Amino acid sequence: MRKLRTGGPVYTVTATVYQAVAAQTDSHPFVTADNSTIRRGYGSRQRWVAVSHDLLQPWGGRIHYGDKVQVRGVSPRLDGVYTVHDTMHKRHRRRVDILTSPKEHLAISSKNVRLQLVKSIATQQHPTRHPRLASTHTPKQRPVASHAVRRHRSRPARPAYLAAAIL
Repeated sequence: MRKLRTGGPVYTVTATVYQAVAAQTDSHPFVTADNSTIRRGYGSRQRWVAVSHDLLQPWGGRIHYGDKVQVRGVSPRLDGVYTVHDTMHKRHRRRVDILTSPKEHLAISSKNVRLQLVKSIATQQHPTRHPRLASTHTPKQRPVASHAVRRHRSRPARPAYLAAAIL
């Protein structure tokens, strides 16, 4: 079981919605910036967002791909915890874009939306009876490959000039 805890600064952003269609994204609408694939039949219940460049870590922000963020102030239906999988165009600043389906017919642009990073806290429902045994456990060793496999791996690669001559 995991509990969620908000932490870090609260960003005041503008929230909009987008769909995975070529007119609103790029030529590959079902592939996000972190190479995740949007499933067919997706909807707002998938809980994915795109954030502007200024909020992402590579461009000076504190949010990474895969982080969970809490969005508050859009609507009762869309407020909640989302996972960051995508990036908006670099012209946008302090914005979050919520992934929705074209079938949902949502057109939202809300200002003064609060965005905050969420950290998960792992909790144990059933503690181990012998914590000392759990900490001294060592993983099994990988079996050693057979002689034929080792010999095959140590064979030198064919030089490039010989490969070109054969073709």
